[in-house]
Amino acid sequence: MKVCPTCKSSYPGKPPRCPLDGAMLYDLGPDLLGGRVVARHFRMVERCGAGTTADVYRAIDVNTGALVAARVPTAYGSDDATQRERLTDQVRAFRAAAPHDMLVPVLDVLERAVDGRTVVITEFVSTPALPHVLAAGPVRLDAALAAGIQIAALLEHLHARSVLARDLRAGAIFLASTGNTRVRLSIDALATGPMAAPDPVPAMRTLSPNMAAAYLCPERIRGGACTPAGDIYAFAALLFEMFTGRPAFLGDGAAVIAQHLDAPAPVLRHAAPALPRALEALLARMFAKLPRFRPTPTEVRTTLATLAG
Repeated sequence: MKVCPTCKSSYPGKPPRCPLDGAMLYDLGPDLLGGRVVARHFRMVERCGAGTTADVYRAIDVNTGALVAARVPTAYGSDDATQRERLTDQVRAFRAAAPHDMLVPVLDVLERAVDGRTVVITEFVSTPALPHVLAAGPVRLDAALAAGIQIAALLEHLHARSVLARDLRAGAIFLASTGNTRVRLSIDALATGPMAAPDPVPAMRTLSPNMAAAYLCPERIRGGACTPAGDIYAFAALLFEMFTGRPAFLGDGAAVIAQHLDAPAPVLRHAAPALPRALEALLARMFAKLPRFRPTPTEVRTTLATLAG
């Protein structure tokens, strides 16, 4: 299993570079849990992904035969206590935000189940993760608009309950883009809020592998508090990827961070000239360097709905 340090997409094969942004992938190492039974009734089948705080395993509930996903905390560049608290906060945020049909449900929390680490059991989602959709090119305009409307509505729901999508990114999104467009969001995007603890990322230092550089808002990079406006910035980066098939800012982690801080907002028409100018204007506002100039989720949803007709 390999992971992109810039967008946090994970790939089960062995491509040397991320097909989305060209960054060199890093290897997560051997799968040490495949075949192991956890808490007496969850058999780990294989590692199938990696998030900001956990490896994700396809697992079987041996009591019922149900297929589930098991999130096992990792410690890539962070101490165990930090990772444990982050995963605990994700579960806390999910419980504050649920129920919502776009959130992948948490089914069980297994305390200290794997070498002292807490394992979170969630519904297994067979829909492809967005990076694998984007590897084939941009999302169709109608499907991308429908997905954007759903995500904006979910952000309205989360923010009203003091929950943030602090780590909103392509790897946390599952997208069915054929037939009826449907979006699901993994819990590893969630954080309690509205003023979640800051996690400074100095611009010219190595990016922590627990963060996705492609979606970091300028104020978070500078060590400011995480707020709903930061979710809008990450949402802009996500929309840009869906509409164009590539990240808004290209390069390694340090280069992308520098662009978030100092570069002008990416111009949508340069990557996709045929898209509506109103969409370009919306993304320009969402990419504003100063949080107070970004639109609300409601404004984003209304504009996307108008464009969708």
